[in-house]
Amino acid sequence: MTAKDPSSETLSSVPLPISLLWQPDWRYAAGFFWLRIKEINGVQRDDVATDFWSGTKDPCKKACRTLADRLFAEGRGEEALSALMLSVDPTEPQTFEIVLPQLVYAIDHLWEGSAEVETKDYALQRLSAWRRSARGDFADSDDNIFRIAQLQKSNQADRTESPIPARSQNDGECEPEKLSIVVMPKGKATKLNNCQTEYNGLVDAKLPLLLARDVGAVRAKLIAEYPHAVGVIDLVFRDLREGEPVRVSPILLTGPAGAGKTRLVRRLFSDLFGIGVYCYDGGGASDNMFSGSPKAWGNTTPSVPVRAVTQMHIANPVVLVDEIEKAGTSSRNGRLWHALLPHLERETACRYRDVSLDAELDLSWISHIATANSVENLPVPLKDRYRIIRVPAPTLADLPALATNIMRQLAVENGEPEFVWPLANDEIEVMGRAWEKAGFSIRKLQKIVAATLAARDSIAARH
Repeated sequence: MTAKDPSSETLSSVPLPISLLWQPDWRYAAGFFWLRIKEINGVQRDDVATDFWSGTKDPCKKACRTLADRLFAEGRGEEALSALMLSVDPTEPQTFEIVLPQLVYAIDHLWEGSAEVETKDYALQRLSAWRRSARGDFADSDDNIFRIAQLQKSNQADRTESPIPARSQNDGECEPEKLSIVVMPKGKATKLNNCQTEYNGLVDAKLPLLLARDVGAVRAKLIAEYPHAVGVIDLVFRDLREGEPVRVSPILLTGPAGAGKTRLVRRLFSDLFGIGVYCYDGGGASDNMFSGSPKAWGNTTPSVPVRAVTQMHIANPVVLVDEIEKAGTSSRNGRLWHALLPHLERETACRYRDVSLDAELDLSWISHIATANSVENLPVPLKDRYRIIRVPAPTLADLPALATNIMRQLAVENGEPEFVWPLANDEIEVMGRAWEKAGFSIRKLQKIVAATLAARDSIAARH
């Protein structure tokens, strides 16, 4: 039996340690782990960020063990085990002793039925490299265990090969060396002041570039969830390549309110690709603070792209400007539209001078996406830099698929199994009439579905 690639699975549906087993290199595993723990209240991570991402073995291992201790103290055993997984060293086989028993237990108890036997087999294949490392088979290797497991799986002899070539000196764009880049080189930055300590971790830090994995499966899943937007999805996927960093040229999604523009972006990049999405409210912007404020100001703030990189701790997050057409038009305090322009050209984003940090940064791997109900009043220079894609409103024919997906999401939010009883014909008919009156808004459909489920539960309770 051939084990199926778990990249087609939703990683949030399996424990974090198992998800890390599937990562092809330490940087991917670390990025996945870092994004997960940022939502855990009470666990400080910023003070160890520099060591964690330093690329130097001993400080990095110490940072991982510190995070493991903090996570255990908060009762987050799954995340703590993941931190310990990131600290193992094939040149020190004894470091595997604490993690292997727990990993074996997790795999044995995760899939108790036969439906997921192929995925379980895949995890066990990955774990075999960890067992061999514990025996000392790779004690002379310079590779990390995630890379070793990937090479063992694919039977590659050349361990120095990288899926992304080093940057060519003749290339006009800033390409990554291997799978990470330095966003804020120390030689191009001035000393940060006391108000900017949270950005110290960016200086000379190699930040990972998260890759697009199982692009075909992600596309198929998204089309199933958004049947009215197949053309839109295909245009967005035009820039995505299997095994390459996630980055799309600037996109402006336009269409009627409630068509699911913002939701589609979050679903694709945040949920399915695991890329952080930093949302900026264009409707509330009446100045150029998207670019940040000068360093001399007492409350100086870096630009939005810098904040996105710092928050996600990756070099290629997504910056989403919502309702861009509603931004203020007065130029007295600057305008959002003008502040966006240098970020939408890779040549300028590659050497962007942030006025708050007073540093030159490489922000060229950030994907910029905006939404608007209409682009009629947007300035021409802005429209020239975006790929404008119209998102059509859904129709009654899309109702069954959209409603079913909303039901699954509501079940997950309520901590219930994703399986829900199919909608009956009379339920679809009633929902269709209500949705048509609401103008086929997906936002309104969520409320209609919730009301339908409440009515269903009420009837079941009476019987």
